[in-house]
Amino acid sequence: MKPTLRMSAMALGLAVGLPSLVYAQPVTTLPKIGLLAWDSCNEPELIAGLKELGRIPGENLLIECRSAGARYEGFPKAAAELARLPVDVIVAASQPAGRAAREATATIPIVMIASGDPVSSGLAQSLSAPGGNVTGVTYYATELTGKRLALLKEMVPTASTIGVLANPATADLPFEKDTRQAAKALGLTLITRQVSEPGDLDEAFRQMKAQGAQAVFVLPSMTFSDRAKQIADLALTQRVPLMASGSWFTGAGGVMAYSADYAT
Repeated sequence: MKPTLRMSAMALGLAVGLPSLVYAQPVTTLPKIGLLAWDSCNEPELIAGLKELGRIPGENLLIECRSAGARYEGFPKAAAELARLPVDVIVAASQPAGRAAREATATIPIVMIASGDPVSSGLAQSLSAPGGNVTGVTYYATELTGKRLALLKEMVPTASTIGVLANPATADLPFEKDTRQAAKALGLTLITRQVSEPGDLDEAFRQMKAQGAQAVFVLPSMTFSDRAKQIADLALTQRVPLMASGSWFTGAGGVMAYSADYAT
């Protein structure tokens, strides 16, 4: 996924407090934000959102960042490092990051952008009253999965068998379950391939095509988002239409994507 961190700036501003009228604070007393990043620690959307709230990094707050190194298994170590610093609040830009942060600390507030369902995953008691130390926003909607499959079926009306590219690292998210339910309603047969390493994408596409996939449905995954160009090229090579969850796939050459406007 490539969600914008600007969406969490308001919740984050509340977590660290409103801008102080006194700006000559010693650096050691400034609120400290811990950014739990997927890859790059350069997050201009987060900085822009904080500035809108009067929070200027280096002036009235500090940002410490730890990266997962673009690997899901990197989140626990990065989260633990932020908790040990410690920081006043942790920003997690995905549900896997939020889960790792909560496992690292039960006391530091966590502001999360959830691509999945924080309630069913146990990260929140409810959307209106999350409880615990995790809050934030979610842009997950079950109906998006069904709509994506319906649009794919509309684009390829003769298709009855759809290849599904899934990442086992996100197995606790509801995307596969929702895909199966939507496929059943549409009368589609699924061929699912679990891929966690980019080097396995070529073989996954080859197998899906060999087993009769007439189109490919890419489930949300930050690993897949990072490899959007490779995935779009493989779909072209195998001559299968591609439906994905973000515009970065169509920008890379994929046929279709359907999602919310993450920037707003």
